Amino acid sequence: MDMLQLFQYIEDNGLTPNQYYLLWSIKHKRAPKHINNMLEKRQLITAELIDSSFSITDKGNELLSLIDTQVIPGKVVIKSFDVDQYLNLFPKIKLPSGKHARINKKVITEAFNWFFKNYDYEWSIVLQATGAYVDEYESKNYLYMRNSQYFIRKQNSDKTWDSELANYCDMIINGLDNISPHFSETVV
Repeated sequence: MDMLQLFQYIEDNGLTPNQYYLLWSIKHKRAPKHINNMLEKRQLITAELIDSSFSITDKGNELLSLIDTQVIPGKVVIKSFDVDQYLNLFPKIKLPSGKHARINKKVITEAFNWFFKNYDYEWSIVLQATGAYVDEYESKNYLYMRNSQYFIRKQNSDKTWDSELANYCDMIINGLDNISPHFSETVV
C-alpha cells in the first residue's frame, strides 16, 4: 500500500495516524502499542468515532470502510471531489437509450474501485478521456453513448468486463487525435 496515500486520506478525514491506528486496533480486537491509548480514545469519543464504552460507532465503521474501499493498494485514492468532477462531465439528461447519463455517486465509486484495481491511469488522464468521450457523443446528440457507469465498466454477455474509459485513456496517452468529433459532408 502506498503509505503517502493512506496518510493523506487519514489527514483529509481529520484523524491523526495514532487515532486511525487505535480505531483499526479496536475493530480488529488488537492491543495497540506505543501510543497513549487514553488520550487517543478521548479524541475518538469527541469525534464520535467510538462511544464511551470504546465500541466503534456507525460513523467510525463508515470511516474505516471508506479507508478500506477507497485507498487502493499502490493505486489512486478515490475522493468524493474526483467522482463529482467525473460526473459533472456528463450531461444532466436521459440518453436516447432511456438511461440517465449520470449514475448514482456510490455506484460510480464502486466502478472506479474496479477500474483502478485493473488499470493504472491518473485522474487527470481519466478526466481528459471522459471529456473527449462526452464531446464526441455530444456532436451525435448522445446517440449510443454509454452512461457514466457503463463508460467505466460494462459486463459483456460472456461475463467479462469491458472498459471504454480505458480505451479512451490509451487514446489520450498515445496522442491519437481520432477521438475528436468527425464532420462529414455528403456530395451528390
